Amino acid sequence: MIKIVLMLFFTIGLLYGSIEIELSDTHVANAQTMLVRLKADINEPKLQKIYAAYEGIRYPFYHDKFRAGRSFYALIPTSYYTKPKESKLVIVYVEDGQKYYSSYKITICEGNYKTEKLTVAPSRAKISRKNQQRIARERKEAMKIYNTKTKKLYIQAPLSYPLDSKITSAFGNKRLFNGVLKSYHSGTDFRAKKGTPIKAVARGRVVLTKKRFFAGNSVIIDHGQGIYTCYYHLSRFKVKKGDFVKKGSIIGLAGATGRVTGPHLHFSVRVNGVQVDPLQFIDTIDILFER
Repeated sequence: MIKIVLMLFFTIGLLYGSIEIELSDTHVANAQTMLVRLKADINEPKLQKIYAAYEGIRYPFYHDKFRAGRSFYALIPTSYYTKPKESKLVIVYVEDGQKYYSSYKITICEGNYKTEKLTVAPSRAKISRKNQQRIARERKEAMKIYNTKTKKLYIQAPLSYPLDSKITSAFGNKRLFNGVLKSYHSGTDFRAKKGTPIKAVARGRVVLTKKRFFAGNSVIIDHGQGIYTCYYHLSRFKVKKGDFVKKGSIIGLAGATGRVTGPHLHFSVRVNGVQVDPLQFIDTIDILFER
């Protein structure tokens, strides 16, 4: 983790305080996530508000319960569609109604994403109007979920993978269907025979169990503070909406439901409404648990 220390001095009688800022990285690829940690020493007067501004969006800081003292953190996602460029991350502190700014240069580079060529029958490449309407409804429902932020963080330990298996398709791969670019791969695919148990990667609350057009039988788990994990193409559900699950809980069995060519698990992550690289996100948020 890159450690950037900023000393801010506030005159409160004869007291002086300091604020320490840590960035997980200042070079990120599109669809990667940054972790920003902030720690105020015991002499620092209480900060009334802290937030980060990045790529035109404000992101909140949350209390860091994994670190002693007055510590906070924020997760900052970068969209897959962001082009390589120099950007700016601004951290804002509000003290007695006065704002203090700290800016950092962020280099956004292009991710090392490959191109996959898929061939499907013409009948499967075309989507009927009825199914297009269904897809739109399902997307609207999903985005409403992803844009909802539960204040409490349910995660209590480093995240795990949903199963121990070979990755058959990495996140971010550009997908050519019958020679035409249609999309990018929005998750990580794990090899899984039908009936393979799928585990929750962290503690959280199940907010969706539903059969959907593209994703088939889908489970979405809310881990709090804008973090969601998704498990697609299941053959069976082992949880229902509203259930609270622990890390490692079996949430379903792998299958081949939805628009797929064979059984596997599609695993994806959303952070503050943004689709991100799931495995890079796991590596990043696990920094919170480092001693």
